[in-house]
Amino acid sequence: MTTAEPASYHDDAALLVALPRDLAAFEAFYRRYVRRVTAFAASRCSCAADVADVVAQTFVRLLSAAERYDPDRAAPAPFVLGIAANVARDLHRRQARDRTLAARLVGRELLDADECDRINAAIDAARAAAALDGELAAIPTGERQVLRLVADGHTPGQAARRLGISPTAARTRLSRARRRIRIRTADTHGDRGAAR
Repeated sequence: MTTAEPASYHDDAALLVALPRDLAAFEAFYRRYVRRVTAFAASRCSCAADVADVVAQTFVRLLSAAERYDPDRAAPAPFVLGIAANVARDLHRRQARDRTLAARLVGRELLDADECDRINAAIDAARAAAALDGELAAIPTGERQVLRLVADGHTPGQAARRLGISPTAARTRLSRARRRIRIRTADTHGDRGAAR
């Protein structure tokens, strides 16, 4: 440090050294530097929300970084703005990662017809299996096997391969199992309605 340096330099350096342990020093330092950090962030950010994030994170990081501050090596302003630059860089990297991820997700093809059929079949079969566990015992074994496989997320074609039957046979069994469950459910609800 030279004798030509202003008194505020020494005051700011003293505040910066003290701020990890002294709330009053942190408040005073914040008041002195918040506009400068805001202007710095505004020159590197594209929206007010990002500026606010950079400013807030800069002062949060400053609390731990101040322990490493050496007044003989750097003036307070470059030290603080160096932290702000790192925060802004981290923000831009995170945003770039988010944009890349969003682009990958948007770039994926929509579900094709087979995938839609598989999802719908799995949802229907899972609902039927969960709601009618007792009813399943009355369904013939072959139909029950297809229904359980589809409820576990297999397509009818995959269920057919697992069971060693044709895809047409698997779809037929699945359709019959669903129909039996609908009939049994309707009979059960009808009996309840009659009992009322």
